Order: sequence, then C-alpha cells, then structure tokens
Amino acid sequence: MSTDVTMAAMHMPVGQQVVPPNGFISFCVRNPKECEGGTDHPSNMVLTPGRWTQLNEVNDYVNRSVPQIEDVDNYGVAENWTYPNANGGDCEDLALLKRKMLVERGWPASDLLIAVVREWNGDGHAILVATTDKGDYVLDNKNWAIVSWANAPYTWAKRQSRERPYVWVNLDTSTFSVASNQAIPPLGAPIPFIEAANRMKHDEAAPIRPSLADENNHASASQAPTATLAMN
Repeated sequence: MSTDVTMAAMHMPVGQQVVPPNGFISFCVRNPKECEGGTDHPSNMVLTPGRWTQLNEVNDYVNRSVPQIEDVDNYGVAENWTYPNANGGDCEDLALLKRKMLVERGWPASDLLIAVVREWNGDGHAILVATTDKGDYVLDNKNWAIVSWANAPYTWAKRQSRERPYVWVNLDTSTFSVASNQAIPPLGAPIPFIEAANRMKHDEAAPIRPSLADENNHASASQAPTATLAMN
C-alpha cells in the first residue's frame, strides 16, 4: 500500500440535490433494480491493503480488457449509459462495470458513486468515486493511477448521493446553494423519474377517447339518414 494511500485524504464537499444526467435517468428506467435501495447511514469502507488491491485490480482489468468506443459509434446515439457490449464501451459504461464488479466483491453500493466531471477542454467525462475511511478516490479510464479526488485533473460537476443511488448532488462549489427540497426520499419510495416514465408508457398505451366534437359530428351524421327516410 503506497504512502499516498495511507495518508488521510479529504472527502469531497457536496452541495444541493441536482438533476441526474439524462443518460443515467435512461439507464435507471431500463434497469430499475440498479438504481433502487440506498441507506440512511452510509459508512466509509475501511481501506485495507486488500481493498486497495481490489480497487487497482478492477480498475486495471476494465481499462485493459474493454475496448473504448464512443456511444455514437457503438449505438448510433450521442449518449447511452449501459454496461459494455462486445464492441466495448465509453467512460460511463466502464464506470458502471467497475462499480458492479466491486459490489460483487463486497463493497457497499453507497461507497461507489458515479460522478460527472469536466476535462480541461470542457468535455464531459464520467468516473467512479470510491469512498473510504481515508477519503474519496477516483477510478478512471483516462488516468489509470487511482488518486485522491483532489488530485484528479478535472473540474467536478455532480455525482450520485451516498444515501440514494438515484439522487444526484452538486459538486461544483461555485454553485452550491441551500435548496428548500433537500429531504432525501424515504427508503423504498418509488423513484420519481421511473414513475414518470411508467405513467407516460401507460398513457401512450391507453386507447384514445374521441373528443366531444367528434362524438357530436358522429351523432349528427348517423341521425341524418333516419331523418331523410322519415321525410320520404
């Protein structure tokens, strides 16, 4: 375990709740089980030498074995958050896979958070943040060395909440604000944007009821032949 890891690293400051990335919302709508759950009392993973080795092994394995391909080339769309397919995946796909593999190795989901950052040129990028008793560390596909969040070469934008995986929080300290709706939804509560998507699907599947004007026109048309026959 390197000297850098044994030194305590600060946890990143967290601001108000913000809207999740659109790609993440779509991922949750397609994979609701991946975004459910949470905890009211998150605790930091103890960063033992074994756990540090796990972080590096998973980070290196995914970076080395998964071909990196942009969504537009892989799926024909600009953004598609999902697990890598046979062609590979882009930054958020690799971050999701690293998170899944570490959860399978005993890491709490509340200690593994997808975050969105900005690169030096303004481009958006997704990474995985591992929260430990020694601070927050970055698992990245562009900078393979796992470093403290403060040493990552990015401008921080937002990330998943530790309490609820479908809630996202602000990381841009220049835009921190005190919001009036900061209550975390209770455990087991429906995920709002999944509920909204389900309602939309239900509405689209519902039969279209004719308008009142259409009904009146239909009634008039059906009565006309009867009146004509009576007059004859």
